[in-house]
Amino acid sequence: MVRSEYLRFLQTLNSETINEDERKIANLVFLNLDHLASLGTHQGHRIRAIIQLAQDSWNTLNCIIQPPVENLTAYKSPITQLKSLKVGPFRGFSREESFDLTSNLVLIYGPNGTGKSSFCEALEYSLLNNVAEAESKRFRDQHSYFKNAYVDRFSIPVLTGLNENQEEINIEADDSLYRFCFVERNRIDNFSRIAAQVPAKQTELISTLFGLDSFSDFVRKFTTEIDPKYIDLTCPKAALLAQRRQGLEGAEQQIEINNAESIKISTDEQALANKYREGANFIQLVLELLGNSENVGLISQIESEIQQPLAIKSFLSLAKLNELGLNIANYLNEHNTLSQELASVSQQISFKNLYNAVTQVQKSSPNNCPACKTPLGQVAVNPFTNSDKELQKLQHLAEQQSTLQCLEQKVNRELLSLAQIVNTCCSRFSPNSLTQYQVPPSIQGSIEWWNGLQQPMQDGFAAWQHLRSQVKHLEDADKGIDQAVQLRSIKQAELNRLRDFSRDITVLITRRQTADQSILNSQKIISSFDIENAQLIADVQADIPNIQRNRSISEAYKSFVILLNSYNDRLPAQLVADLSEQVVELYNSFNRNDLPSELLARVKLPLVQNQRLEISFQNNPDQFYDPLHMLSEGHIRCIGLAILLSKNLKENCPILIFDDPVNAIDDDHRESIRRTLFEDQFFSGKQIILTCHGEEFFKDIQNLLPAKVAAQTQSFTFLPRLEESHINVDFNCAPRNYIIAAREHFDRNEIREALSKSRKAMECLTKGKVWRYVTKYGDGNLSIKLRGASAPIELRNLSDQLKSKIGNADFSDQNKSTVLDPLSILVGLNGNSREWVYLNKGTHEENDRAEFDRNTVSTMIVALELLDQSM
Repeated sequence: MVRSEYLRFLQTLNSETINEDERKIANLVFLNLDHLASLGTHQGHRIRAIIQLAQDSWNTLNCIIQPPVENLTAYKSPITQLKSLKVGPFRGFSREESFDLTSNLVLIYGPNGTGKSSFCEALEYSLLNNVAEAESKRFRDQHSYFKNAYVDRFSIPVLTGLNENQEEINIEADDSLYRFCFVERNRIDNFSRIAAQVPAKQTELISTLFGLDSFSDFVRKFTTEIDPKYIDLTCPKAALLAQRRQGLEGAEQQIEINNAESIKISTDEQALANKYREGANFIQLVLELLGNSENVGLISQIESEIQQPLAIKSFLSLAKLNELGLNIANYLNEHNTLSQELASVSQQISFKNLYNAVTQVQKSSPNNCPACKTPLGQVAVNPFTNSDKELQKLQHLAEQQSTLQCLEQKVNRELLSLAQIVNTCCSRFSPNSLTQYQVPPSIQGSIEWWNGLQQPMQDGFAAWQHLRSQVKHLEDADKGIDQAVQLRSIKQAELNRLRDFSRDITVLITRRQTADQSILNSQKIISSFDIENAQLIADVQADIPNIQRNRSISEAYKSFVILLNSYNDRLPAQLVADLSEQVVELYNSFNRNDLPSELLARVKLPLVQNQRLEISFQNNPDQFYDPLHMLSEGHIRCIGLAILLSKNLKENCPILIFDDPVNAIDDDHRESIRRTLFEDQFFSGKQIILTCHGEEFFKDIQNLLPAKVAAQTQSFTFLPRLEESHINVDFNCAPRNYIIAAREHFDRNEIREALSKSRKAMECLTKGKVWRYVTKYGDGNLSIKLRGASAPIELRNLSDQLKSKIGNADFSDQNKSTVLDPLSILVGLNGNSREWVYLNKGTHEENDRAEFDRNTVSTMIVALELLDQSM
């Protein structure tokens, strides 16, 4: 059972969510299943074994889950029933025995210890390829369990069956097909205690009911994870190395920090390069701006250009020179004209001067004539007054004189400017033909000097023309200087921009040098550490594969156990899923004589951990109860049996093998369970193989069946062994069905025995069948007189009342004659028929009595057969 269920578990691992290591552990456990199943958790026996196996074969373990053998079979013929079994040597069989199982019902009777379990285990091994009892008894090698102790060997039983075409085929063991064909009393016994267990145990007992307790026990013995004391997951040398490496954390941290800084610097470098020129890189930026030994950088180049001195501007302009020359000429012309005019009125100018002089001395001699000192009151004409009047008359002369002075000043000023221009030209051009016209700074240029500039020189050109040419040249030079100044401003702005880049470059280069130096220093520290700890590092490196393997094993094992436990926890729910309605129906059939308030309406089976079994009754279907508080142990056994039988029905199992139900079923339920199995239609299409050690139960089953059906039943009796070591089987055991037994006794002319069996058949038919028949179609309430409080019902009284009820006109069965006629033959019209007398007398011992009439007895047996057939 463990192997079969584990195989089913393996198939759940064919999922993408399950990694290869988890499948490796699963396959490892399967390959060593028998060995590991025998080991428990004590002192870590199982986990130590798993670790050793995994370490030895981890790299060669298969990570593919192989499908079970039965899934690889191309075609498997389903069987409708078993046909034969050859068994031995096997368990209690010391030699081979052949059992003909060609019947829908196979009944095996025998006291405890006669070998019935060996027979059932042979069927179990043939159908399932394992025996649950062997697993529960911790047999690592089940073959040793199967050996017959006397011959010390065993042979694999040979089981055949009939397929759908009624062809005989050898049956191959298939746990998935036949696991629910078996109903064992021990499982029902354990289930009867389910209500007394804690909720967690209740779910386990559902597994026990289906024979999975050994698998659950197998699963429970896996520790949840591998204790580190059993497997090296850390490596002591690695721990020592780690301890020593703690001193390197600062250096490693510095490397990590500076590596990150280097990445940031690279980003900043590229950002700066992109800012300088899209598509450039930092190296190009540095080379272009700063240059190298072979190339001058832009900054040095521009600085050199800017540092070149500029020429001094002359600030001369040809236009201004022309304007100056024109002004001088115009001023001189005006001066000459005005001078000539004043010369023509020179007498008036003298009087004007006289009058000005008189006016000027008025302040020094305001009361006397300035010439004769005569008091003003005595002169004929006041000289001062007269001077004012005459000056007013000569005012225009004063104005002309003032104008003339002004013109002279202007000419002098313009000549001074012209002299400065000449001096400037002479200073800029050397030698210079204008040198002779240079005027010292302390000397004023004269009109003669001006006129000299207008005279031709030796080259035929006037000095003025040379001056104009030189001024024009200097003016053009000044324009060039202005352009150079403007270009220098542009270059200065560019230089300032590039210097900003240079400063950023310097910062980045400094940052990188700092980071690189810090990394180099840290690496030196680490390198020296590696040299000093070279051997320890080598040892740790050598252990790394083993540690990685061990960690893979540990992690895979932990996940594997979680998956296995999860599968095991889900099993109960999978086993009893959708069984509740069928369980209720079968349970009520087992308890068909109970009141409605005792019959079930619903049952909630424990599907998950900490869930209880709950039931409700038909009189209040919505109120659920704990079976511990409401049901007897016998009723709880009925629930267990109902679950097993429901699973057999749900899985459409062709066979129901019931091993010794007497111990699992109390007396109150045996009849109803027999009727459920053999009268009701639940199992009408199945072959039933039933063993029991109770002779009464064995007899009751055969008499519950119609004689015709009972005659087709295969029956075997396992007898006490006496002195023989082999199981003693009676293959021709006497029939327990009374009608069949009566017919066989009659055929052998054993008339008294035939009558004795007939009397018992009559009692069985009337009490067990005819009375129910009367109740079904008429009034089943009888008035029966008993001889005493403990006296049994008298057959005669019962038969007469049943006959009377059937004979009533209101009896609803239209075919009642099939029952009434044979019953009338047996009891007679007035109860005094010879058949009845024979039936009654045949059971008692009498001396010297007349012989029974064979024909009468034959009539009785035929009547009983007809009555049985009608039921």
